[in-house]
Amino acid sequence: MVDRSQPVSRRGLFGALVRPFTRHLKERPVAHPEEIPDADTPRVAIIQGRFCLAYQGGVCFTCSERCPEPGAITTQQGIPTIHADLCTGCGICHDLCPAPVNAILVKAKPPTQTTEPSEPS
Repeated sequence: MVDRSQPVSRRGLFGALVRPFTRHLKERPVAHPEEIPDADTPRVAIIQGRFCLAYQGGVCFTCSERCPEPGAITTQQGIPTIHADLCTGCGICHDLCPAPVNAILVKAKPPTQTTEPSEPS
């Protein structure tokens, strides 16, 4: 019997929604099972829209709510966006993503290309 007098947490609600899809999974798969770069390497998080619950029409704010860096993940009309210049690649969004297939990749940040002004000839 379900106790309806207790409030339902967001985690409990999303867990109940995705549970039917994850019962057959022994291990939570990742879209690209690459190694996450070590902490010494500059990293950045990337959202894979095809796995993200918000991109697929669901309601999920987990990554944007739990990101410790102000402004690194913003949502506009329910769709999260990672701002690579503010993202530190801490991986919290990756660890907390509730999607059946983790929608957050943490990759090594590509080196920024600086263009030096060319010398006049």
